[in-house]
Amino acid sequence: MNEANGPADEEEVLSKPTLSVVAPEESASVVIAPVLERPERPQCELTAPVFFVGFMVAGKTSTSRKLARTCGVASVDLDAYVERREGKTINQIFSEVGEEGFRAMETEVLRDFSQRDPLLVSCGGGVVLKSENREILKRSGFVVYLKVTAEQAYARVKDVSSRPLFRDLETARKTIDGRLPLYEEVADASVDTADKTVAQVAREVRRILEKEGILCQQRR
Repeated sequence: MNEANGPADEEEVLSKPTLSVVAPEESASVVIAPVLERPERPQCELTAPVFFVGFMVAGKTSTSRKLARTCGVASVDLDAYVERREGKTINQIFSEVGEEGFRAMETEVLRDFSQRDPLLVSCGGGVVLKSENREILKRSGFVVYLKVTAEQAYARVKDVSSRPLFRDLETARKTIDGRLPLYEEVADASVDTADKTVAQVAREVRRILEKEGILCQQRR
């Protein structure tokens, strides 16, 4: 899916997640993509960072990008940010420094963005594995857990070779089962993504954020 296509994307399915990246040298308020394409839409502001957690291909990045577009707020994908900062893919980082090395980088950028101006933060699927990360998530902002089953995730993944911790359906089941209590521990809200489009999930998340006072219309 390509969120840049605008209104025609309203009924896209959660099958081809895309990336929104804040460049390392830029402030969190300056985002390469997405940009707000319709200035006539109400501009909104966040009162706290919003962290999206969940298993891979749950739609975390696609949902945060859709919200960023429609609300005029900034978003970042942590995995893509790490890749851009290091100049390497996640697979290359895993190969060179192992999972522990990658998790250290992940914690560093998570802490960094938790201390900046509020924005939408799409986290990697394993961010909850470290207790330090869970504490950052719980104390720094509002956490949205996007739920997906192993079967749904497997159906959405087109190339498992790009997923260092996801090789087959049985592995996905075991991984999700092991992480489920950790996702639930940090979550302030949970949204089931099954059989929903990106637009539908984004609208549901937006309603939650507005109800909680996390997403507000910008004061003029």
